[in-house]
Amino acid sequence: MQEFFDKNNKDLIQWVFSQWKIKFKCVRSNFDIQGSPERTLSRVVIEDINGSLFLFEKFSKSRFQLRNDIAKAIEYLNINGLKQALFCQKTLQGEFLPFYKDNCFAISPFLDGTKLKRPDYLESATIGKNFALFLIDLSKASKNIKPGLSLQSFHIDKYVYQLFDTMKKHDSGIYDKYLPFLKFLERNKSFSGFERLPRRFSHGDLHPLNVIWEQDCIKAVIDWEFTGFKPDIFDAANLVGCAGIENPQGLTMPMVVTFIENLKNADIISCQGWKVFIEYIIALRFAWVSEWLRKKDKQMLTMEACYLDILIKNIDALKHIWEIK
Repeated sequence: MQEFFDKNNKDLIQWVFSQWKIKFKCVRSNFDIQGSPERTLSRVVIEDINGSLFLFEKFSKSRFQLRNDIAKAIEYLNINGLKQALFCQKTLQGEFLPFYKDNCFAISPFLDGTKLKRPDYLESATIGKNFALFLIDLSKASKNIKPGLSLQSFHIDKYVYQLFDTMKKHDSGIYDKYLPFLKFLERNKSFSGFERLPRRFSHGDLHPLNVIWEQDCIKAVIDWEFTGFKPDIFDAANLVGCAGIENPQGLTMPMVVTFIENLKNADIISCQGWKVFIEYIIALRFAWVSEWLRKKDKQMLTMEACYLDILIKNIDALKHIWEIK
């Protein structure tokens, strides 16, 4: 987007001013933009004449409804006290994603942050506590949020079975490698247990790289692309699963242990959820398997299989360390 967002594109600059009263000064290419670039058509940091920084994002017309509902949900969270949910700035007409030349655009404040030290963050109890506090605050702020928003409904059993159907057709070697992990979930009747879990509003992709950090503190949480109503353990299981793939020993290190301890004390996850917590981590890893397949990343596919094997073999030990009954 930088190639056309410059001082010579007077039409776009005038349109941005007409929508948000932002007086464009320049594009700032010296910042790393956190979060996945794949969720937008393009994105760029711009500076106005007052020195304020904004993230300007471009989306296809087909993404408008989903992105607009995400923006509405985040606004609700902000109004109800969750300031760490990074919001879209409304236009003068009250729109989140106005259209310009067949695409829709969003503007939000650009926040620069501290680079996360990986995998050193696994040693930080403070990061674990702050992640727990974020989920506790999300639980409070999302109370009474409208379930009618057009947000994605996620059922892990359907997702996993569809993935295995695809693997069987296109990559029988990967299918055979991962089939024992599916059989494990089936033997434990995990999928039926997952479907009985209470649902709550969730971020949908909570992990350390979707956070703008200020040292050990959460400045903002970004990439709400997969937000919606999911099992109450969804965000916690995804976060812990991501910590373990960095380093399996991280599952017993201060970040994860403190995170789980604070969540248990807050009582925002059901007893049913804790009973199947590790099994749900295992099931959720298949979303990452799908990502590695899409990217044809053989190294990560091998590592993921090893990680799933470690999780299954150490379920009882992890439940003991995390004090999950």
